[in-house]
Amino acid sequence: MITLTDVTKHYEGATTPAVENLSLTIEEGTITVLVGPSGCGKTTTLKMINRLIEPTSGDITVGGNSVLDRPPHELRREIGYVIQHIGLFPHKTIRKNIATVPHLLGWDAARISERVDELIELVDLDEEMLDRYPHELSGGQR
Repeated sequence: MITLTDVTKHYEGATTPAVENLSLTIEEGTITVLVGPSGCGKTTTLKMINRLIEPTSGDITVGGNSVLDRPPHELRREIGYVIQHIGLFPHKTIRKNIATVPHLLGWDAARISERVDELIELVDLDEEMLDRYPHELSGGQR
């Protein structure tokens, strides 16, 4: 579970906070979408959760532990999020793109394959897309 409690981020020189007093609970195993107009703090919130930036105030916990008590690289290995702009490797198939992080984590081939299948099912992507390259898919499919 990820919990944000009264989280605020105020960038130096800004007249208003990028995020102000945000409280949010994201249950484990769920898919959560942050939706809002440009500049409302969606990206800032995600960056605070994985410690790319630090909150000005408030508390963020993952699995009941403060993100500030964990090395950022360990925290980032446990959290996945999809960014607005496409970040696929153009020289890799969709299957290999999906398998990139598990491969970097040293998972064996069977575990990687199982995870790829699980994620494909989760987003309901047609199996035939897996051996295509990013440029062969529509923006929505990417």
